[in-house]
Amino acid sequence: MPRASCGDAKLETYIADLKERLREAVKLEKVHQDAEAGLREALAYVESIVDTVREPLLILDGELRIKTASRSFCETFSVSRDETRGRFLHDLGDGQWNIPTLRAALEEVLPRQKSFQDFEVTHDFPTLGRRVMLLNARRLWHEGIRTELVLLAIEDVTERKRMEDEMLRSNEDLQRFAYVAAHDLRSPLNSALSLATLLERRLKGRLNEDEANIQALLIQSMKRLGLLMQDILTYSELSNAAPPQTLVPIEESLHIALANLQHHIENNQADISLGTLPNIPGDRTQIAMVFQNLIGNALKYRSAQAPRIRIDAVQKGNQWQVSVSDNGQGFDAQYADQIFEPFKRLHGPDVPGSGIGLATCKRIVERAGGSIWAESQPGVGSTFYFTLAVATQG
Repeated sequence: MPRASCGDAKLETYIADLKERLREAVKLEKVHQDAEAGLREALAYVESIVDTVREPLLILDGELRIKTASRSFCETFSVSRDETRGRFLHDLGDGQWNIPTLRAALEEVLPRQKSFQDFEVTHDFPTLGRRVMLLNARRLWHEGIRTELVLLAIEDVTERKRMEDEMLRSNEDLQRFAYVAAHDLRSPLNSALSLATLLERRLKGRLNEDEANIQALLIQSMKRLGLLMQDILTYSELSNAAPPQTLVPIEESLHIALANLQHHIENNQADISLGTLPNIPGDRTQIAMVFQNLIGNALKYRSAQAPRIRIDAVQKGNQWQVSVSDNGQGFDAQYADQIFEPFKRLHGPDVPGSGIGLATCKRIVERAGGSIWAESQPGVGSTFYFTLAVATQG
């Protein structure tokens, strides 16, 4: 029996190796086909989800070419999905998205950050006219295909902006009307109050008890109306006040408020204690007005015990949190937000006041970039908090 030659053995080895390589290639091709099928299935799945969102959405690749456009995007901007796929966003629709600020955000800002939010774009679109859009973008990393994607969501806020502008104009008109009305009505009211007071002095002792009570109520009502008008003027004027710039010791503003309330403090035998109070950038008079309203309310709504009022300040981050605490009547927590609304009062007409004091505090604090809120428990007392900026160095 002839022996196999060395060449035949090598040939058999080569053929076996070739068959093995072929089997591996078939396996790799199958894996590749399965991966492509999986990616197509994943893309179809993603597109089906994207299409359910009402706002226009785009999925871009790392070079900002469009991979997927939602149905809402295509309908809104009158393009087909085939027209968008693979195109640069700024080339889409005859360049209607070639907006310099948007390109800068996508090409310069987004690579340095993971996302940007509420990027406002005002632009004249050929099919829509002038629109205001809010754009939100986020970079996504797809591990399966080891590439970066960008999700871009577009919200048309044109109508909302229009309504906000109209509300702002309406609010400004109402404030001007309130200011003019309160200012112009003060003169005839003061005249009527002077005449009523003069008449009270001349008729003293000549009126019966009911008539005297009616006259006293008339004078009291006119005085209350005068205070209300003054509070309306103060509240309206705050809208036009210049933003605070100077560094103010809070304690100075507090002492102004305490001096203005000295008579009420003595009459109520109130005990007022102070913590360490900082300097803040603000307006001395306006901060004094906040303290005067808060301490005045603590005196007005006292309990049977002598009022104990504590003023403190603690730093929290880049803000000072100032607190005014009392041991007064307190109020139900459900009214904690309502009490800062203009003319909102929790007590009846027998308690003096216009209902604008806390609204004025809110406006002052918010114009200074802070916030104000209250915590209270009926029969235990209240604590009013407001925040003011920490003075920056330099």
